[in-house]
Amino acid sequence: MQLKIIVDNKSAVEGFTPAWGFACMVGEDLLFDTGESTAVLFNNLAQAGMQPEALKMVAVSHGDGDHTGGLIGLVERNPEIQVVLHTKFPPDLITHLRRCGANLTLTDGFTELSPGIHVTGPYPTREQALVIESKAGLVVVTGCAHPDPVSILENIRNNMAGPMELVFGGFHLGGQTEAETLKTIESFRRLGIERVGAGHCTGEKAIQLFRKEYGEDFLDIGAGWSIEI
Repeated sequence: MQLKIIVDNKSAVEGFTPAWGFACMVGEDLLFDTGESTAVLFNNLAQAGMQPEALKMVAVSHGDGDHTGGLIGLVERNPEIQVVLHTKFPPDLITHLRRCGANLTLTDGFTELSPGIHVTGPYPTREQALVIESKAGLVVVTGCAHPDPVSILENIRNNMAGPMELVFGGFHLGGQTEAETLKTIESFRRLGIERVGAGHCTGEKAIQLFRKEYGEDFLDIGAGWSIEI
């Protein structure tokens, strides 16, 4: 299975438009998050050789605009797509989607979307992560990792078996001190996370600290970056 970042603050591949936000393709027909802009989402999907009409499901981490900005446009373009939110999404967004006739599912805990692909539900507050079971171990994709990535990863560790082979996405560490970020990295190591890709809202200082700690196991992610698992 291929994972490909469609939207991120920086571009890793020429032709992909960088934009604040996050979106990631999982396989050929599942999208996780939609970035802040329908135009950027559709442009970058096209760069990846994908059409919005071909998507069967979109799962969204949380209700902030840099993750939901392309959602309404996607539903308008592809009315049959299954939209997976969680019960703590903003009620006005849920109401809007229902008025648009969206095929809507709300999660409230760990939910298997398809064989080996799960969302965590809104734990501990308002965000869900995506978890994929691979031969090498669990692969976790985070949108922003509110309120902090460690609590999300500990929840996954408590609910799913197997090593954590890779975690990538936004980690929301821009407001942390260096000491706080080093403590977060220490917790990643404690949880046995083997490889890391830090992007979007992680913060440049935090990204450099992860890069220093993980060395060859740090992945430079961005729009257009992909990996086979």
